[in-house]
Amino acid sequence: MRTTGITHAKAVSFGPMMVDWETRIDFEKMRAERMQKAREAMEKHNLDYLMLFRVENARYVTGIKRLYWPTIRLGGGPVVVLPREGLPAIWITDPDFCSKTLSWYPRERFHEPHEMEMEVEVESYINDVVAIFGKSVEKARIGVDIWSPAMHTVFPKKLPNAKFMDGYKVMIEAQAVKTPEEQACMKMAYVISEAGMQAAVDILKPGVRECELVGACFQRFGQFGSETSQCSQAVSSGPGTWPYRRFHTDRIVQMGELVNLDFGACFNGYFGDFGRAFICGKKPSPDQAALLRRSYDMQVEGLSVIRPGMTAAQLCKEAGRKHLGHGIGIAAFMPPHLEMDDKVVLQPGMMFAVDCVVSDPKVGGIHTEDQVIMTENGCEVYTSYPYTAVND
Repeated sequence: MRTTGITHAKAVSFGPMMVDWETRIDFEKMRAERMQKAREAMEKHNLDYLMLFRVENARYVTGIKRLYWPTIRLGGGPVVVLPREGLPAIWITDPDFCSKTLSWYPRERFHEPHEMEMEVEVESYINDVVAIFGKSVEKARIGVDIWSPAMHTVFPKKLPNAKFMDGYKVMIEAQAVKTPEEQACMKMAYVISEAGMQAAVDILKPGVRECELVGACFQRFGQFGSETSQCSQAVSSGPGTWPYRRFHTDRIVQMGELVNLDFGACFNGYFGDFGRAFICGKKPSPDQAALLRRSYDMQVEGLSVIRPGMTAAQLCKEAGRKHLGHGIGIAAFMPPHLEMDDKVVLQPGMMFAVDCVVSDPKVGGIHTEDQVIMTENGCEVYTSYPYTAVND
């Protein structure tokens, strides 16, 4: 087994607050670097404009924060049009408020949003874009990061001489390698994720409900200022561990049962994703301990193959698996992924959530997940949080 490339990150040396006695995360620098990377990607793909409808992409280039909807909604904003040069334009439900918080842009760059699922509203949006950026838009090369059917119908009709490109691909290229400031945000998100995990573990005993474990985690997240969660939080116990159930219920956990906890916090737009398995109220049985050991071994095997200069497909083939993990950053789930079909060459500074699921129908299923950053020689694991029955 190749393990020489695995290292563990140094403990985060600062807290989640702003202070006057040290520079923790330089957010102004981070915004400038993200904008530069987005425009370099535009230059590479010869784009004149990017139309950004995904919340993570709008935040990446402007810093704008929005309510996280539990569904896809292309109306209400934020919608950003980024020209190759000059200031972006922003459409958002609360333009007066956002113009005050995003003080680095003048008020006139903020506009009332449109419902991009409705053709008449999409027409109004295109009218806005032409009014703001001028006739050059009509023959421009424009990247769009997500489409509604209404957009797909209206855009070519309103701008028949423009050429529309895959803007999502451009943004993923820009975001793939994380800057030091982004890495610091992600490590803080992971520390908060660990704190939420521990809050749930502290009340894990017979008679607790899965939803109570999530509530304890969420309370801790809120205390540390987490903006939202990486997902609705996956807690599965007893018979819910296999087939593996990826959400929590009101089930009451019983003595000696296997319990999977999969939690992730969000710090200034960047996500953590962290999974461990536990036994409720007692030490693992021999069969449970054997399954926990299998999970640990598989996780270490997955971590051991990760290194730059290879494609995810090559790493999966080396590990003998179809899946090793997923990309993560300013979106909770984003390419490149550690999948058999992903041909992107991995680079230092990319960040992933590496996971595995093992099962025994007589015992249950175990999900283990660690977040890593790609280094020059392998990967750095953020956490030193123990694995049940292995580090005990």
